[in-house]
Amino acid sequence: MMNWSRLFFLALLALQKLVIAEYVRTKKSTVAPVGADVLTVGVIGDYGWTGWTPSPPHFCLEVLPELQAAGLVIPNEVLNDCDPGDILYINNATALQLDTSSYVGQVCAVKNCTSFVSVGDNFYDSGVDFTTGGIQRFQEAWVGMYSQGVFATAPWYQCLGNHDIVKGQSGVDFQTKVAPIYDPRWNFGTQGLPYWTYDLTGKDWTATFVVVDSDCFLSSYLLNTSVYANPYTVACYADRQTQIDFLANTFAQSTATWKFLQLHHGFMSSATNETELAPLVEIAVQHRGVVLNGHDHCLGHYYYNNTNFILSGAAGYPQAGDCNYGIPLGPYAKFLGANQQSAANGFVTMDISKQSINVEYYLRDMQFEDGDLYPVPYDLKPSYSFQITEHAI
Repeated sequence: MMNWSRLFFLALLALQKLVIAEYVRTKKSTVAPVGADVLTVGVIGDYGWTGWTPSPPHFCLEVLPELQAAGLVIPNEVLNDCDPGDILYINNATALQLDTSSYVGQVCAVKNCTSFVSVGDNFYDSGVDFTTGGIQRFQEAWVGMYSQGVFATAPWYQCLGNHDIVKGQSGVDFQTKVAPIYDPRWNFGTQGLPYWTYDLTGKDWTATFVVVDSDCFLSSYLLNTSVYANPYTVACYADRQTQIDFLANTFAQSTATWKFLQLHHGFMSSATNETELAPLVEIAVQHRGVVLNGHDHCLGHYYYNNTNFILSGAAGYPQAGDCNYGIPLGPYAKFLGANQQSAANGFVTMDISKQSINVEYYLRDMQFEDGDLYPVPYDLKPSYSFQITEHAI
């Protein structure tokens, strides 16, 4: 016998999804200004620690092992929220995110940053989803955190990181569909997808950015031991060619002065070179593009195969080991924002014009009660910079 009430419910659910998708598509987001000779954007990543509450020690250390021994299936989010390293970091990480947001605001007030480019890990430790808790977390860790001064009106062009996809499709949907409606500064395209493209337009130049979800390219995330293994990552890994084609077609059709590949994981790294990203990077190389990424909790500049790789993953909890304690491995690392004690908090700015992209690395002086872990004599000036003058093709 046909269950008419269930059919009606499913039809209503499908209609609701269509209405939300159309609203996202047509909603007017805050965007960067158009027509400037020079447009300054901030590149920021790995920042969203505020509001995360780890599971209690009793559960993680005593209850969880018993549940695992009994053969119970433990949700990835629960496992991730017992991560001992992140539990150790959380108090300092929250304070560091707050201090670094203030620092970014100071620098950008001087530099007149018009927008921010995110390279992911927007919400530690297990992302946010469409629940009351997720909404409250979004309000606290992003809307409220980045609301003063230049942040008040500056758009953010968003990207997913590995911590953002722990909750699976529901977490992806929140950031790509719900968040842009909640706050028009949060840009994630108009299709509700984790990959998208946007242009910044100056007086006599344009810059095309293509955002992809690099989580979909890592086979290690499919292992049953990975907290990132879920139906979303399985499906998007199987369909990763779609994102490769999207990047290739967008760059091929763009006549922009500059082209950027924006993603979370690093193909070039002092910690882990994610070589499975090669199909994406090869397209960027073909078009003389620039690669922007985070994941490593530090600031760095790599130059490989005539391509600049800009690492900006230091807006939350910095980790010196991710930048090999400031010691370059081989000729490709041109700058690493770390020393034997610490990596520095900070971010990167790009002053984009027709003639060049002026890239500046701002590293915050890491002065604490017990000493200065990463001394920067005057941290409102860049600690490192370089210029890109060869246009994209």
